[in-house]
Amino acid sequence: MVRHPAFLGLLLALFAGSALASDVRVEVGHARLDPATLVVSEGDTVTFHNVDSMPGGHTIVADDGSFSSPPLAKDENWSHSFDEIGVYPYHIKEHPGAKGKVTVE
Repeated sequence: MVRHPAFLGLLLALFAGSALASDVRVEVGHARLDPATLVVSEGDTVTFHNVDSMPGGHTIVADDGSFSSPPLAKDENWSHSFDEIGVYPYHIKEHPGAKGKVTVE
């Protein structure tokens, strides 16, 4: 078996990038997000899970309009991958005072 250090380093880098990406969950309820503030790595996926009934559902909206979920009924999920470093403030459309922030490092 050939064991070339550069090749092994490349393989480790490729697999490490995949392993570092993770899924983070935010619970969405009546005028609340838990946790409201997240710090994630570039490429991570955040899943928003609605835990409360609401006529018409709860909708997650980026303050700058860069992402928006469909209305989520109770026990429904919606996921968004954060592929670029930055700060992403968002809120629940039906409860504008319920604000959150995802920081991608």
